[in-house]
Amino acid sequence: MELHPSFFFVFLIVVVTLNYFFSARYRPLFILLASIIFIGYLNLPSLIVVLFFSLINFYLAKNITGKKFKFLAALSLNISAIIFFNFFNSSTQGPEFEFHTAGFNIPHFIVSIGLSFYSLQNIAYITDIYFKRALPQTSILNFFLYNSFFTKVISGPIMSPNEFMAQINSNKPSSEMISSGINRFVIGLLKKMVIADGLYPAVHAIFDSSNNYNGITTLIGVYLFTIQLYFDFSGYTDMALGTAKMLGYNLKENFNLPFRSTSITEFWRRWHISLINWFTNYIYYPIVYYLRAYKKIAVFIGIAATFLVSAIWHGLNFTFLLWAFCFIIYMSFELLTKAIRTNISRRFPPLVNKLFSIFIVFNGVCFSNIFFRSESAIRAFLLMKNILSNFIPANWLSDFVAPLANGGNLMEQFNFLITLLLMSFLLLFERTINKKATALKIDILYISICVMLIMIFGVFNNTERFIYMQF
Repeated sequence: MELHPSFFFVFLIVVVTLNYFFSARYRPLFILLASIIFIGYLNLPSLIVVLFFSLINFYLAKNITGKKFKFLAALSLNISAIIFFNFFNSSTQGPEFEFHTAGFNIPHFIVSIGLSFYSLQNIAYITDIYFKRALPQTSILNFFLYNSFFTKVISGPIMSPNEFMAQINSNKPSSEMISSGINRFVIGLLKKMVIADGLYPAVHAIFDSSNNYNGITTLIGVYLFTIQLYFDFSGYTDMALGTAKMLGYNLKENFNLPFRSTSITEFWRRWHISLINWFTNYIYYPIVYYLRAYKKIAVFIGIAATFLVSAIWHGLNFTFLLWAFCFIIYMSFELLTKAIRTNISRRFPPLVNKLFSIFIVFNGVCFSNIFFRSESAIRAFLLMKNILSNFIPANWLSDFVAPLANGGNLMEQFNFLITLLLMSFLLLFERTINKKATALKIDILYISICVMLIMIFGVFNNTERFIYMQF
């Protein structure tokens, strides 16, 4: 079932209000029940899956310290779940799901909401306990809440056990936290409904149409997808963090001005931070430490393994592997040429170096995202071919404006222009806007402007699901 906005807003208001008046003793149980209702409303089988995996991991972790076989069994269970579910894609024909590799259908198969995300949390949990970095949870209800907390269950952010568990019995939603949560939630809603959904027609026209557009039109569509992905996912994160804040919880930040990165390495410190931290802590560091005698070779292997695992986590599609190979090449190049690039950069003013580096990083990310967004490798290479041929359109209105502006009539041109202007404003003044969004007091002018923009320019019909809900 799709999440209807009216249900969510009513649900959120009721939960935040009741949670504020509950005592600390009953507040965790109430939020757990609210999370169960939320997931069950979206997809009842998914609720069964999250509770099942929580139960299994809770009991497997009880006596896992130092027991290698039990630890490997628990790891295998969670890894297999991610791979198994990623093999299945929902059919557009009905309640069937096709196993593309084998070519047969499994009717009424369960697609679990957020399984990839809370499976990573479970892997972190059992790993930390096995290596004595954490103690097993004694409360199964708290562990259920850790996995099913409704603000982060769909697409994160991913929280380690120690980061989340410590807040369960001590959280108290103050008026400042509720105010800060509202500020954060509103900007997330604007990012999603105005910018990300406003850019969807242009991105859809370039990536999903059978038309082969000219070079500059295709290139702009590629750029807009990367920006759409950012506003879509950072908008979700703002809404998740804002909602959690209203309930008295502090979740991890997931983005930190990623389009201002001057290297690919820096980009991945700023983009999807919780996921990258997980891959760094549980994939990259163990590999590099185990192969530490080989120095740079260990780093190369760690980078390759991290991005290949990330590709599989996103989906079992060859395009994700090509996306991963792009970043393996980028980061290996940065590692090998660090000294040379440092020497060259000294010959130019710092501002020129910074702007040039940001330009190169952004284009590198956009290039890799051609594979990330395309339905097949053939389509991705065709888009690249389009970019390199017939770069300037013969007719700007029909070949450039019309594809990107959803048909190109005056109203659509106006809407597209407004979306681009608001997108540019948010990117240019992102640091200032983030301060407003995290303030502990409600800024009436800030809230009013955001709500007004959402009401006037928000996409309310056929609103797209959050992009990362598919993973």
